[in-house]
Amino acid sequence: MSETLGFIGLGNMGTPIAANLLKAGFGLRVYNRTASKAAPLTAMGATLAASPADVAQPGGIVLTMLADDRAVEEVCFAEQSFVERLAPGGIHVSLSTISPVTARRLAERHVKYKVDYVASPVFGRPDAAAATKLWICNSGPAAAKKRVQPFSRRSARGSLILVKTLGLRTSSSCAEIS
Repeated sequence: MSETLGFIGLGNMGTPIAANLLKAGFGLRVYNRTASKAAPLTAMGATLAASPADVAQPGGIVLTMLADDRAVEEVCFAEQSFVERLAPGGIHVSLSTISPVTARRLAERHVKYKVDYVASPVFGRPDAAAATKLWICNSGPAAAKKRVQPFSRRSARGSLILVKTLGLRTSSSCAEIS
């Protein structure tokens, strides 16, 4: 794979997802509050970033797999956040399960920096993540969803694409891609 992705959140779910991306040939720049959690991934070829903003490249893709709304907001709304560094053409893929209110706030923040926000909560547990048996539900701009499909295919059993978006609200119509 030619694209290097940023990845923030190396807990029970994030580590196996990131490991599968490395195995699939993606380059990764990773960040976790506890830097030692990145050791297995750096041994596989990932680059450890000093801050969440350091995982981002202008126009690139950053994935977050964080515990809750507060943790996602902390990295997205920080001063000099990775969202700002992604710049126009960048994509943030949030794999976390967060509230619709938080997802709308994130989408609004991303618009400010011309960064696409793709809400992609995953369905499954850490063992499913390690075995690439997760399901991912992608919701966001069509071009951004298309751009993130290659990594979705290599980190999950399948993806559900929400096919109709209405501003910052999304319908429940889905189509399966594998």
